[in-house]
Amino acid sequence: MRKISLVVYDFDGTLVDTLFDIADSVNLTLAELKLPQLPRETIRKYVGKGVERLMSQTLEGSSYSDIPTAVSLFKKHYSQNLVHHTDFYPHGREILHYFKDKSQAICSNKPEGFVRRILESLDGLHYFDAVIGGDSVNTKKPDPEGLNTILQQLNISADEAVLVGDSPVDVETGRRAGVYTCIVNFGLGFPDEIAAAGPDCSIDSLSELKDLFC
Repeated sequence: MRKISLVVYDFDGTLVDTLFDIADSVNLTLAELKLPQLPRETIRKYVGKGVERLMSQTLEGSSYSDIPTAVSLFKKHYSQNLVHHTDFYPHGREILHYFKDKSQAICSNKPEGFVRRILESLDGLHYFDAVIGGDSVNTKKPDPEGLNTILQQLNISADEAVLVGDSPVDVETGRRAGVYTCIVNFGLGFPDEIAAAGPDCSIDSLSELKDLFC
């Protein structure tokens, strides 16, 4: 077992299953723009790199190119539909309670306000000593700025932390910060891309974290 003082979680696809509410909000945006809607599985491929990237990829090949307006519309719809289908992944709440005596944090490319509102709705915000979203710092993951900010805020060294994520973006973020990376196999990432990224370890259930870290 690896001894740690801090668990940093990605959000979408790692700790909380947000896909349906994100996809539905994307499609509400497309409908408002009078554009064809997309399957949830297509939208899944665009989640994880920030709202701007989400809408840019969603609109790629369409007749609409005003990304800032599309982002604004998405944020409006998503704000109204944050937790219709959203919940912790299996064992998510259990693992937060298990590590309650450690420091715990969120490092996400999702806007911080959405992360906090979802956690409040799920009665989970109190578990976290720091929450960093894509708009909390100047650069999004895979830049390690957000992760380094958490380490600095909590005064914990990189070798005492683990970053739990679901994508190559999280692997690269952890590597650039010198933080051990653990990837979940049930999230939004794709297995071949994750394997190629070379995480330090991978798990099929959040409950497995109890057997890996102490």
